[in-house]
Amino acid sequence: MLDHVAIVVSNISESIDWYCDKFKEVEIIHQDDTWGMININGLRLAMVLKDMHPPHIAICLPGKAPDGVGEHRDGSKYIYEKDPDGNVIETIWWEK
Repeated sequence: MLDHVAIVVSNISESIDWYCDKFKEVEIIHQDDTWGMININGLRLAMVLKDMHPPHIAICLPGKAPDGVGEHRDGSKYIYEKDPDGNVIETIWWEK
């Protein structure tokens, strides 16, 4: 299942404000100076700074994450990898 799409922005607050103004019914899931996550009608859109995370799509898998994967500060487990064309794919698990 698609978990979220992440785009690189230069300013988290300005970008979240723009999306909120543009789409009106936006739920802000998280916002700080380094990343933000919003929900637009069921689509979760992450906004990240250039050197924090790559632009990517995240696919959520059920069950327990394999040993040795990374852990985000929100508790999700993840692996970043590239497809054959260089697109970054994040596999993510929400165990809690």
